[in-house]
Amino acid sequence: MRNAGLVLALNLVAAFPAMAASPAPEHECYSAAQTRERVAAHKLQAPFRLMTSAAARFQAEAIGAKLCRWKEAFVYEITLLRRDGRVIHVFMNAGTGQMIGAKNAK
Repeated sequence: MRNAGLVLALNLVAAFPAMAASPAPEHECYSAAQTRERVAAHKLQAPFRLMTSAAARFQAEAIGAKLCRWKEAFVYEITLLRRDGRVIHVFMNAGTGQMIGAKNAK
């Protein structure tokens, strides 16, 4: 009986090889601790500086930022709140600090 579970597990891995060795996701976001590690390791821009820059550009209040990896690039996804209640999502290159794009900015 103990071997039955092992046989079942091996059969599942053989039947679904994509599950056993799936590639890294194209879009992955990091926790605050992981962000600090990556900022130091990859010499990325400080998230607070980019948040304040984006807030000034869109005349909005910075609500938060998260570091994500899009394929091979590190990107900050910054959330802003305007006085009229509109939420704007700004995407900035974490290495250069350049704006990549924005959603709901108009």
